[in-house]
Amino acid sequence: MRAALFLAILPRWLTVCLSLVGAQAFAGYTSVPDGYVLLGIETSNRYLVAGGARFYIPPAQHSLYSGATTVALPQATINSYTQIPMDGTLIRQKGTAEIYVVVGQAYWWIPSPTELAYWDDWKMVNDIPNSDWRAPFINYSYNVLVQERSTSQIYLWVAGAKYPVNTSADLDYFGGLSSVRVIPLGTLASTTYEPWCGANLRERSSSTVYNLGYINSSYTSMRKSVTASPAHSAVPDGALAPVPVFNVSGELACIW
Repeated sequence: MRAALFLAILPRWLTVCLSLVGAQAFAGYTSVPDGYVLLGIETSNRYLVAGGARFYIPPAQHSLYSGATTVALPQATINSYTQIPMDGTLIRQKGTAEIYVVVGQAYWWIPSPTELAYWDDWKMVNDIPNSDWRAPFINYSYNVLVQERSTSQIYLWVAGAKYPVNTSADLDYFGGLSSVRVIPLGTLASTTYEPWCGANLRERSSSTVYNLGYINSSYTSMRKSVTASPAHSAVPDGALAPVPVFNVSGELACIW
């Protein structure tokens, strides 16, 4: 199948129409090269390939990729491809300057030319569509141990928040040193201990689950309240201590 695919790839100014049966065998990644555009045969939907993943191209932006080689596939085959690129993929939303690298199913901002020089290693920066490309990365239950390059502090990253891992017990609980992923230096500068609103978290040694949110639009600081809902994730012991408990009548909110 792979041989047939690459034999069918013509110069970039041609449109290629292929029928790939069983293309989902690559663990959710497509074998179509980065920079190519996937075309849904039944839908005319278009997707840019970056890091083996698909990024939807809104119709208003089709012309921005008119020079790309197009691979026509059944929509169901395209849907089988992941929306999370392979580790090391560099992405930049069209019309913006910020470049991100994908590491551990999350995207990390590369904050300086020095850091970009470390991460690019002659790799292609994929100019992805200006659309809601961040949505597939939002997974409240996913956590990963991370460490900024050339630093010693390890954090648990979960639901958009960082929690220092300061004990061997916590490190072992969340996967150990071998599970730590290196990310760009300085990328966590704006990340706090406050997760995405609506996260349900518990500390590692506790069975108490807290829902985190806001009292109302007048309060910018997050609160936590005990919930009977299951936890999206555990966090290191003591990590939730800075968040005040909400023990008044009513519920925490995320949408005003």
